[in-house]
Amino acid sequence: AAMPRPRAPARAGAAPAASTSAVSFGARKMMTGASVQAARVQQTAAGRKSLVCNAGGVAKAAPGEQKKVFGLNLPESESLSFLILAGGSLGSALGFAALQEGVFRIPGFKFSAWMTVLTTFTYFLCGALEMKLTQDTRKASWKNYGILSVYTYGGMAMTNYALSYLNYATRIVFKSAKIVPVMAFSVLIVGKKYNWKEWLSAAILVAGIVLFTLGDVASSPAFHPIGVFLIAGALCVDAICANFEEKNFFRCENPSTTQEVLCFASLIGTVYGLIPFIASGGYKAAIAHSMQYTQVVPMIMGFSVMGYSSVSFILSLIKYYGATEAEIIKSLRKVLSIVISFVLFPKALNWKYIVGFAAVLISTAYTFYLKGEKNKAKAAAKAAEESA
Repeated sequence: AAMPRPRAPARAGAAPAASTSAVSFGARKMMTGASVQAARVQQTAAGRKSLVCNAGGVAKAAPGEQKKVFGLNLPESESLSFLILAGGSLGSALGFAALQEGVFRIPGFKFSAWMTVLTTFTYFLCGALEMKLTQDTRKASWKNYGILSVYTYGGMAMTNYALSYLNYATRIVFKSAKIVPVMAFSVLIVGKKYNWKEWLSAAILVAGIVLFTLGDVASSPAFHPIGVFLIAGALCVDAICANFEEKNFFRCENPSTTQEVLCFASLIGTVYGLIPFIASGGYKAAIAHSMQYTQVVPMIMGFSVMGYSSVSFILSLIKYYGATEAEIIKSLRKVLSIVISFVLFPKALNWKYIVGFAAVLISTAYTFYLKGEKNKAKAAAKAAEESA
């Protein structure tokens, strides 16, 4: 399962930034996938309601607001709170990566459908618990949750199935490319325009992914092209899911919280997954394998809890410290996940792995630079408008 990943900065009334706009299971969930906290609704001077958001819908903390995560208070110290949130996100993400890849290393494990069902069920439990702690209630319609669950479960299922044919590190690198389908969909559907520098950054990223995948071809005996098609399909589903979440759950007058969306979408997704899993009879072999290797279920549920936790930590970073700090932690998280994959589960290194990884890092750094330049230009334009 891919961890739902948090969304790039966006302001109300502006087009979504060129990255996934919501935490969905296939993308954010480091899962990930991306998901957002409720945007606040305020009255404008003209009496019209507008959404006041920070970083793709995450409500910006009010001055002096008590910092919290999972409904629990954080220390008053700014630096200590930041370290807790950043360390929690990194630790959860690394634990997620290690446990998930570890499951696929268990002899005879080939039950991606079983993994997906257990993961969505665990997300439901985590979301329900956090809703209880924060006294949250359902706001979105069951109809929208039914539609969203098709996207979230489908993206997660394709990602998990792809791991039967790709190295885990290759999966992480591929998931870093979610900006590419998001850019494509925003151009075709929304009509958004990107400058040549942004397309150059995307091209470098694609080149790095191609090289890294070729390295996988050379070193992994389990590699099969179907894995590439599955992970590419998951990215497209994630992009569609992000836009659907943005419109129907987070950019509305009564926006949903992340825990609400994860809870109810996971509940329905679990039902979606159980129907074909039981009807096909696949549950018999999966349960028999899990009874033989008793570590399977605890490991799957363990990395699912960590994936959920990582998203919550990232969203709290966005809320209390800003999108830039959160994006830095997210990028560091991806890099460390790839490193830990090679350290804990050694693979035959070759120059394609190294050059491809370097290209992904260069593209990420260049994207940060371009975002910084855009933010400076917006700030300068706003200052000029206010002084006029």
